[in-house]
Amino acid sequence: MNLRQLRIFKVVAQTENMTEASKLLYLSQPAVSQTIHELEEELHIPLFDRKGRSIKLNAVGQLFFTRIHAFLEEYESLEAFADGIKNLPLKIGSTITIANQRLPEILTTYHAANDQAEITIDTAEKILLALANHELDLALVEGVVNPRAFDAIPFGSYEMKIIVSRKHPFAKRRTIKISEFLEQPLLLRDKSSAIRQTLDSWLLLHQVQAQPFLTSINSQALLESVRGNLGITVLPELLLDKCSQQEDFVALPFKEGKLFNSMQLVTNKGQQATPRIQQFYDIVTGENKPTLSL
Repeated sequence: MNLRQLRIFKVVAQTENMTEASKLLYLSQPAVSQTIHELEEELHIPLFDRKGRSIKLNAVGQLFFTRIHAFLEEYESLEAFADGIKNLPLKIGSTITIANQRLPEILTTYHAANDQAEITIDTAEKILLALANHELDLALVEGVVNPRAFDAIPFGSYEMKIIVSRKHPFAKRRTIKISEFLEQPLLLRDKSSAIRQTLDSWLLLHQVQAQPFLTSINSQALLESVRGNLGITVLPELLLDKCSQQEDFVALPFKEGKLFNSMQLVTNKGQQATPRIQQFYDIVTGENKPTLSL
């Protein structure tokens, strides 16, 4: 028994006429008759009462029709659902910094070739948690990710610098020592952000810790506090490029060395790289790469 047989039987049962059924099915009448005969042979019972050239669904045929009608409806619904899966929007998670600086350009290119994407913007910690829970297809995050849980492919980096008000005494300096930085009122991102995690890890390498005066999930709020000379912060220098009052700030490196944060496209460990993910990666990197083995 196969789907072809069931679909032919359904039309024959509805019309109770081989000629009409063959026209509806775009098949020859002998082909339709042979299919019904094979189905009845397989079931070891007739499904139609025959008198001359006329046919009529018998009691067994009516029971069989009821079952296969429901089955075919469910199967066709499943087929439609399977086709719909191919067109589901790509679910993308992004950290706030990448969303502000890179995502608009990436999505403009992606939307030109695809219908839609669903975007979630949050801290790196929450984005990676959503990815691990399969609420996202991929994530664009900064900083270090757990290699045992995720596959990460770098696509860029940015430099993080100490941001001070132009009115601050440090504004005329070329570099700032870590010890000097720690003595100031520190206005830092929250601990769940990739920016803060990168800073804390870097400071830990120098065997020190930051004790912030104020923390925020909003980089713009920190800049406003710095502009008011309430303290100093560490943020990606590129945030100043789009700042409307850029002249109010000065960005300075640490004397001990430059501080960079990497941007990465992240998927769950061993996740299959679908054509959409591969295409999105090509757009993010701006070049065609060999097929990913995520």
